[in-house]
Amino acid sequence: MTIGKLAWDDTVLPFQLDHADIRGRVARLDGVLDGILKQHDYPDAVETLIAEMALLTALIGQTVKLRWKLSLQVQTRGALRMIATDYFAPEEEGGAARIRAYASFDRDQITEAPAFEQLQEGYFAILIDQGRGTTPYQGITPLAGSSLADCAQAYFAQSEQIATRFALNYGKAMEADGDRELARGRYHDPAHRPRRPSLSPKDRPQHRGRHPAPRGPARRR
Repeated sequence: MTIGKLAWDDTVLPFQLDHADIRGRVARLDGVLDGILKQHDYPDAVETLIAEMALLTALIGQTVKLRWKLSLQVQTRGALRMIATDYFAPEEEGGAARIRAYASFDRDQITEAPAFEQLQEGYFAILIDQGRGTTPYQGITPLAGSSLADCAQAYFAQSEQIATRFALNYGKAMEADGDRELARGRYHDPAHRPRRPSLSPKDRPQHRGRHPAPRGPARRR
């Protein structure tokens, strides 16, 4: 494995534009997505949505403290009934985070329609578990727009009053030796952060941009 490949596989890179009061992250998941998706023979539409949820989870997960767990959930009345992902923050500084993902769907009802159209009416939720003895934080908004990126944007606008923009891209690439196909995804989150926090200090996720990206085989339910 080359140095260049090591530098990009499962990587999250933060950025900040000081004069514009904008900060965000760019991510790429290779091995983590491969570990999640290769365990099942998902239809293409389901695979795409799971990959996009994993990307969202990795990037939003970077904002929580050590030892916290962040979960994203989509539940709908469509053929794809549920997508659930969990991000387990590192136990200590310099440790690796973990991600797992799961989908429940009716294969017979999955169509050739675009991936997001498999969802239909439902909701998008973010849950943050701060650990034993605490009450989990939970925010829920209806599914909105025409993509999971739109749903996440609507969540932050409605639940947290934070203007955020997401761009998700998922595709597959063959390794140079041709031995196997890897699932690859990129996530770009140029998020505008207001100078005054919209959540109370007790509930607000604490930004920690130095969490290493998830590595190794992803765990699932």
